[in-house]
Amino acid sequence: METSRRISFFRMASASLALACLAFTPIVSQAGVTLKASSQWNEIHAGSQVDLWWAEEISKRTNGEVNIKIFFAGALGKAQENLKLMQDGAIDIAMMSPGYFPAQLPFHAAPNSIPMAFSRVDQVAPFVERVMREVPAFEQEAAANGMKTLFFHHLNPYQLICKEHIKGVADMKGKKMRTWGKALPQAVQAVGGTPVTLFLPEIYEGLSRGTVDCIPFAIDLLVNYKIYEVAKHHHDITIWQGPTNGTWITLAAWNNLTDEQQKIVEEVSFQAMRKDAEVTIQAGKDARGVLEEKGMIFHSFPASEAAKWESLNPDFFGDFIAAMEEKGLGDDARKTIEIWRDIQAL
Repeated sequence: METSRRISFFRMASASLALACLAFTPIVSQAGVTLKASSQWNEIHAGSQVDLWWAEEISKRTNGEVNIKIFFAGALGKAQENLKLMQDGAIDIAMMSPGYFPAQLPFHAAPNSIPMAFSRVDQVAPFVERVMREVPAFEQEAAANGMKTLFFHHLNPYQLICKEHIKGVADMKGKKMRTWGKALPQAVQAVGGTPVTLFLPEIYEGLSRGTVDCIPFAIDLLVNYKIYEVAKHHHDITIWQGPTNGTWITLAAWNNLTDEQQKIVEEVSFQAMRKDAEVTIQAGKDARGVLEEKGMIFHSFPASEAAKWESLNPDFFGDFIAAMEEKGLGDDARKTIEIWRDIQAL
């Protein structure tokens, strides 16, 4: 986390696009520019509080020349719509998970979706900083989609939350589990489960109605989304851990900023990623007591059963490299996995 990284950004939409999409472009006045940001999370999420700090700090350090208005919980569009909203010029910034867009963002989506590959919150920022600095495919991939990553957020480990007590791999047979991306559904199928795609606003109802039996979820999110009301069994097997939603800016919006404004946004973004790790870890600690009061039952998932599940999974790293090899990006994929394994060993 000690090594800084350069974060470059890009131009404001052309005048013709501004005329065509007047209602959706940044608001410019004597007070400066206001950029519209869409977040998939609700406002009480730990990462959302960091985003609010980030936006306020940018406004403060630019003397009100750059302002960011954040709309939470998909108020400007559903989570799976954010990429297109950015490309259409409807929003300037998105706090979105790349795992929802594996076809367009395969390099960013991999660490956001490959299961059982990281185990700790503090592994995320070092990984992100290294791949953004050492693997050209990340910046190229974002630029090809008309945007640039400013920083990534953290989540507490996504552990197994179910309506029933799961004692081992055999109990997962026939269970319906919420998934996203390409790799996680394969991990569920590997133990005889049925993957079901659900987005954040659908999880509570999905558990309530029996659309899913289990979800991988972070301990603090169980409080934020009141999951304890519909699923009481928490199992300490980490299904997924890694970088979650990035804060992305359109190439158009960045190039409208001055060099000095860009430098400020770069500095605040780097600080925000560090701050995000701290508040995420604390949110996880605070959530445990709340959940115990709400009747959540915490179970130890046998280490032997966790190892069995991992042994049944496909070779996710090998599959990722093979898929990127077909795109002519095998070297970048291998470098990504090399960095991944380095961070795993820390």
